[in-house]
Amino acid sequence: MNEPLISVALCTYNGEKYIKEQLDSIVGQSYKKLEIIIVDDVSTDRTFEIVSAFSESDSRIKCYKNDVNLGFNKNFEKAITLTTGEYIAISDQDDVWLPDKLQLLLDHIKSNWLIFSNSGYMGNRNKGKLLKNFKLPVDYKWILLRNFITGHTALLHRELLSLALPFPQKGYYDWWLGFVAAYHHKITFLDEVLTYYRVHDESVIKKQQHLKKAELVEYENITVMLDAFAGYKNLRPADKVFINQLKNAYQLKGSKSRSVPLMKIVYKYYHELFPIRKTWKSLAKVIFAFKYSKGVEING
Repeated sequence: MNEPLISVALCTYNGEKYIKEQLDSIVGQSYKKLEIIIVDDVSTDRTFEIVSAFSESDSRIKCYKNDVNLGFNKNFEKAITLTTGEYIAISDQDDVWLPDKLQLLLDHIKSNWLIFSNSGYMGNRNKGKLLKNFKLPVDYKWILLRNFITGHTALLHRELLSLALPFPQKGYYDWWLGFVAAYHHKITFLDEVLTYYRVHDESVIKKQQHLKKAELVEYENITVMLDAFAGYKNLRPADKVFINQLKNAYQLKGSKSRSVPLMKIVYKYYHELFPIRKTWKSLAKVIFAFKYSKGVEING
């Protein structure tokens, strides 16, 4: 049987504490036709030494070390461009994959460009799934204001890269990949926990939240991503107008006590923009839109 090559794009940065456990779970996958591309972003601990030792015992692993720190977004872009497989799986340095993860994703991706699965919490597996009662919506608007796609759960077909590269200079690469795939109706979801991920003080999100309030982090992230989405070169004219309107309305949260244009958009497109929330009647939608449009204290 002619099995396709799956490339694993794994980025590391000062991950000596957890990288061995993650690599053990990758090399132990039931699907064996792999190449594992590891790009280290100038770690100052023993991370590169650990991954290099793995590569000496497994010819599927290739290790690279950057000359300068690129940051997680551009480092993943580099790792992905170094892959050669028909399919590409994204890997963080501090998670653990279940043994059949890649086989199951490959079995269910079909003709889509991207498949993502559910995930669970490392150390507290009784908390259940990260995404609860999630069903993949049809319209692309569901991914504009929230990223449901964590890179560590995703498998992509190489065809997606022709439209998604290069990644935006700012923002989140997985959110961007999900948007491009969703916009072209080439995305699917497998509601199984195939990855256990860690929440710890060295993660990107936690570092952001240590420096700023959570609502300010959310405001900045969404603002950046809406700007990136509005610049996607393959947008239909009507969709470009809508995303720009949403972007401009959302940005007003940073300069006013409340963005009335955002409140109107959220009310009108409530079900498309917030698919996992309850199906509310008019009054409840008004209350939600009113709360969502509240201004953010930029200097708080």
